[in-house]
Amino acid sequence: MVLNCRVPRRVFINASNGRKMDIKAGIVCDRGLNPKRLVNQDRYLAIPERGLFAVFDGVGGQRAGEVASQTAADTIEEAVKHDSARSSVELIRRAVQFANRDIFEMAESNPEFKTMATTLALIQIENSDITVAHVGDSRVYRFETGTLYRETIDHTDLNDDIRAGRLTREMGAELPERSVINRALGVESEVEVEIKSIKAHDGARFLLCSDGIYRHMTDEEIARVLAEHKDTQRAADELKRIVHQRGADDNLTAVVVQLGRARQSAVLGLDDGLQSVSAAAARTSPAGVSAPAPAKSREGRIHVELGPERRPAARIDSTPHFDVSTDRSPTKAIMYTLLAAVLIAGSFYAGLRASDWFKQQTSNRIVSGDPLRKGIEAFERDDFQAAAAEFEALTKREPSNSLAQYWLGRARLEQRDYPQAAAGFEQALALRPTLYDAYVQAAAAYEAMNERAKATAMLARYAEERKKEQR
Repeated sequence: MVLNCRVPRRVFINASNGRKMDIKAGIVCDRGLNPKRLVNQDRYLAIPERGLFAVFDGVGGQRAGEVASQTAADTIEEAVKHDSARSSVELIRRAVQFANRDIFEMAESNPEFKTMATTLALIQIENSDITVAHVGDSRVYRFETGTLYRETIDHTDLNDDIRAGRLTREMGAELPERSVINRALGVESEVEVEIKSIKAHDGARFLLCSDGIYRHMTDEEIARVLAEHKDTQRAADELKRIVHQRGADDNLTAVVVQLGRARQSAVLGLDDGLQSVSAAAARTSPAGVSAPAPAKSREGRIHVELGPERRPAARIDSTPHFDVSTDRSPTKAIMYTLLAAVLIAGSFYAGLRASDWFKQQTSNRIVSGDPLRKGIEAFERDDFQAAAAEFEALTKREPSNSLAQYWLGRARLEQRDYPQAAAGFEQALALRPTLYDAYVQAAAAYEAMNERAKATAMLARYAEERKKEQR
């Protein structure tokens, strides 16, 4: 277990197929700035060789919260190292129950610990299979292909009512007094841990955090930090910097975990986890919905006031808004559908990875005699400054080399020099209109500059060019 707020920048986890999965992690764990909070009751757990990361937010009088969170971290660490359960879900479920039991028994036997408890947010990574577990209001976020997904829903009376269809989110926004957690480790002899399995692919990024982070930041702000900082430690440090700038009135912990190669990307959408829940509730009568049972509690054992939850940020609509109502022509309808498909498929992100089409076009060119070779090799090892210098020199020697212009745009995009990146892609397309990936990359550069009209226009050009090819 690591408690010094840092883990190695890069670790490798053996995958079941015999290959190794590249995983990076960055961590901050801080007391905050509130002079009344003299002790940091947050803890985190990082066991890279098991692909396990967790965040704990202790609650309770004096040092009891710190004891609860530390006990949970220690117990889960021991459990996952020695439990032989075949299923990741079952392994995590057992480990959490052991931690809950240990905290509960300590609280029962020692009056100083009577009110202690802790929240939990946890992931375990096994290839592309991710087990997510949580209790309370510490959160797990996933940022992938431009969208931030809140993978956990806080265990509060308010969210339970929304999930059960008894309240809408709009109604819930007017009931801040119901934003009190009703579940935590150590409250009772058994705890109902919420566990699920999801898929995540190369390039996905996870954030595990205590409420000391998200109480000061909207989901959209969190998404932008995860999108803009490829280095996981820099992303974690930036979250801390913003929270400190806004007062940091609580302990704060953030664990940023990167699967595979990091990719800068534009923020295209937000999903707060209640999107599908609300839709399901609308189709089902409240009486027919089985809501998660709130945890039992005893007087004085746990009552954590979170304050009003932020109103969920509006979902960012990433679909270009062509006005098809005034022009029902098949051409415009096809364009609209194609562009929506491009975005939904995840092609529209500042990124980093060329499309399959582009890979096919260039894979045979990266040979010893290729003038692009040195630049591409520098690009592949993330030395974007050297890559940009190589490509820029090549464009001066060969002004009509469209691929050199394209790769110069890619290198500038990685350096977050968005105007120069867009200019490079525009020049590449002027020389070679069928260099399709350049349209998507240029749109990403314009999106990063908040020039949505230009981004939309670039994707429209992409659609038109592909239509010409199909004629």
